[in-house]
Amino acid sequence: MRKLLLVLLFISFRSFGQTLENDRLALVALYNGFAGANYPELSNWVIPGNNGDSPCGWYGVTCEGGRVTKLVLKELLLGGELAPEVGNLTALTTLDLSKTGTWMGSLTGNIPVELANLTNLEYLYIADQTFEKTSLGVIGSLTKLKGLALTPTGEIPANFTNLVDLETLYLGSGDPMGGFSDFSFPSFLSVLPKLKELYLQGWVKGEFPTAIGSFSNLEVLELNINGFSNALPQQLGNLSKLKRLYISRYEGLGDFTFLNDLLNLEELELHDCYFAGKLPEGIGNLTKLNKIVINSASFDGVIPPGISTLSNLTVLNLKYNAFTGPIPDLSNVPVSGLIDLSNNAFTFEGMESNIAWLDQYSPQEKIVISAQPVPGGALLTVNAGGTLGNNTYKWYRNNVLFTTVVGNNSLTVTDVSTYRVEVTNSVMTGLTLVSLNYRNVQLPVALVSFNGKSENNQTKLSWKTTSETNNKGFEIERSADARSFEKIGFVDGSGDTKENQFYHFIDVNPLATGYYRLKQLDYDGKFEYSKVIVVRAGEGIVKMYPNPAQTELTVEGAGENEVVSVFTPAGRPVLTGAKLSGGKLDVKDLKEGMYTIKIGDVAKKLLIKR
Repeated sequence: MRKLLLVLLFISFRSFGQTLENDRLALVALYNGFAGANYPELSNWVIPGNNGDSPCGWYGVTCEGGRVTKLVLKELLLGGELAPEVGNLTALTTLDLSKTGTWMGSLTGNIPVELANLTNLEYLYIADQTFEKTSLGVIGSLTKLKGLALTPTGEIPANFTNLVDLETLYLGSGDPMGGFSDFSFPSFLSVLPKLKELYLQGWVKGEFPTAIGSFSNLEVLELNINGFSNALPQQLGNLSKLKRLYISRYEGLGDFTFLNDLLNLEELELHDCYFAGKLPEGIGNLTKLNKIVINSASFDGVIPPGISTLSNLTVLNLKYNAFTGPIPDLSNVPVSGLIDLSNNAFTFEGMESNIAWLDQYSPQEKIVISAQPVPGGALLTVNAGGTLGNNTYKWYRNNVLFTTVVGNNSLTVTDVSTYRVEVTNSVMTGLTLVSLNYRNVQLPVALVSFNGKSENNQTKLSWKTTSETNNKGFEIERSADARSFEKIGFVDGSGDTKENQFYHFIDVNPLATGYYRLKQLDYDGKFEYSKVIVVRAGEGIVKMYPNPAQTELTVEGAGENEVVSVFTPAGRPVLTGAKLSGGKLDVKDLKEGMYTIKIGDVAKKLLIKR
């Protein structure tokens, strides 16, 4: 019996030794396949070595149970080809050959078909390598894969649908030198039931599919420097388990209201996205948010006040946008956290009370000097926000400082000069607000007031001048969106006068929300525009029928350019940014039920019934 036991132990030892020896020989073959094999990190690899040498402990090599189970050679900028002997490392669970950096050298050629022998492989990371696209299909046979990082050199093979255990998927390249082929959004993703993390890094082209909403287990979504041709689909709001959303270099994000539905979101990062719009008000309902980074995304408007209620927030970075004030209370962010509001269009409004929490708040966009004609000159005013008594105003005339005023944001000027102002605040000592230049000229008409009001479904306009020179008259212009104006009337001027003059005009067919301006005309053809005023006519001016509606709604009392939005009773938008066409609105795509329709500032209930 003892002799038999010794024989069995010898056979077991010999089998174990041969298996580990096969692993060692496979590693030697891989080493020789790497072009030049001149890597300081691999200096402890014994090449070619001797029979029975143990590779366990070599750089990047991990052994368990007498087998090589992990080979991690990432960031070594490997070159050459991947030797077919890689298929002999049959106990591997992790193979990481990812390359990073801008070096042009990388693994090329085919992925060996022998890779299919690695039936225990769970993590395969070979991103930033330029393997032949015809050899990518072998990856589809590795059905135990949980993590895959790959730089596709062509379209994704159809057999990737076999990778049903994938939890983490990285497709693309972080190499800014480029050189890889474009590929479409991988259709196989929709059949990966366990996918939790998806990273698309560069060179993904075509439509970003609405099917993204079916990735019910997705927790991380990163879209970095891709070439999608459409706006982000609203179906992103269906990703109820999403914890991290990272998007960079995505032009034309479109409607971003889907953010309101991502109630489990913890991190939001948007970089260089060119999204001209406002941050959704519902962001304040994302109570798990701890990080908001929105850099160079062209957002404007105010910071939603709901951000003040986010008790887990530790990072708020909104630099390089066009946000305006007032800044809400940010005391919910720990003092040890990070708040960066620099390079926006904030004034001191809301800053003073947040001084203890603001890490960066300078610089800001230039502020605007407004001017009101007064006898013999103009009254210049600048809005810098903050406590007026804390503000110091340094006024420059033709780039020369000529007066410094504390606690007064206005200045009367009489000469033809260029003015600007620099404003500092005794609390916010790290910021100086600088104005745009204002050129004071002697206007032929001193327009000192222009007002409007709604009465009896009519808009009544009135304005006053204190002096006129060569004044032919005033064209009255109206707009539905404050951008595109049309002439709706004309009032004669008084020619030359130094007396106060009062003018009136009635718009008998006003819009629900109308923007008005005056175009003052001289006899010699020169003209000047007044400020723009807004007059809201109220709900009575807007009529909608039929209600209930089926496929089409007729709207009276609203301009062709008036923006129309439709919301569910819960406040979820189902139609935004629509425009009327001939006074008609297409509602055939709305399901039966009650809605709120908003036209300008007018909101009415609408029932769809078929």
